[in-house]
Amino acid sequence: METINKHKNINSTKPNLGGLTLKMIAKDDAAFVSAVKVSDVASGRFAMPFLHVWFALSYYLTLTLSEVAKQFAKQFAILFELSRIRNHRLMRKINQVIVQHPGKKQFTVPDDTEFHVARVIAEANACGTDPAKYLDESTDEDDVAQCSNAWCLNQNATCGKAADNVIIITDLDGVDWFVLITRQNGPGRSQLAWAGGFVDKDETFTQAALREKSEETEMDITDSAGSVKYDVTITELPATKMMDWDPRAKFVEGMEVGAVVTHYTFKRF
Repeated sequence: METINKHKNINSTKPNLGGLTLKMIAKDDAAFVSAVKVSDVASGRFAMPFLHVWFALSYYLTLTLSEVAKQFAKQFAILFELSRIRNHRLMRKINQVIVQHPGKKQFTVPDDTEFHVARVIAEANACGTDPAKYLDESTDEDDVAQCSNAWCLNQNATCGKAADNVIIITDLDGVDWFVLITRQNGPGRSQLAWAGGFVDKDETFTQAALREKSEETEMDITDSAGSVKYDVTITELPATKMMDWDPRAKFVEGMEVGAVVTHYTFKRF
């Protein structure tokens, strides 16, 4: 597999695609793009910003006949809770900035009790997921600054709308991989994420997801051997409104988010 990145690929291993060549190019505000094992994301090795793991959870819940998918769904459910705990922590800190600006609305933040956090940590450890990167506060200062700048303090009167493009590769060994960008900007600077962004006026969530994919990444599969083929399935995940999806002060009214999942399954013939 040939990978073209603005920066070094974060993985030393690559999907087994036989004679096929996979080229990935990062564009726009994506620092670089990589194929990352789904198991590495599900285990907590790499943190995802916002509540991005929601789309991984939603998709793997549709693949219930697979034991591997069931395990991934279980792990992503835990990561989703950890993501919310992290977002709530950030929102409390961002509220301390918002309160200094009269007329600006603060986030309504749920009370994450110590018991709740302890329960999520215990469940994470029990299913082989490390909660450390989601509970790490070392990047909070940068995240808070990125979430409370002038653009973010120009608040929306209604909820925002965003769409992501989820790409999954199942290689010849049956291993699942995500194609993920690394964010160049905060919040979540240097974290792995889907290609995605805001829905433009008169766009559907699906149209926005496909546009954002083309703006932030370029992926090309070239068959140089003629002995491998792949099937493609496309799944549209319905838009869902969440009040704690995005910790940026602009979105205190919540965010409505949708996604398109493109799943490539490789096989020999």
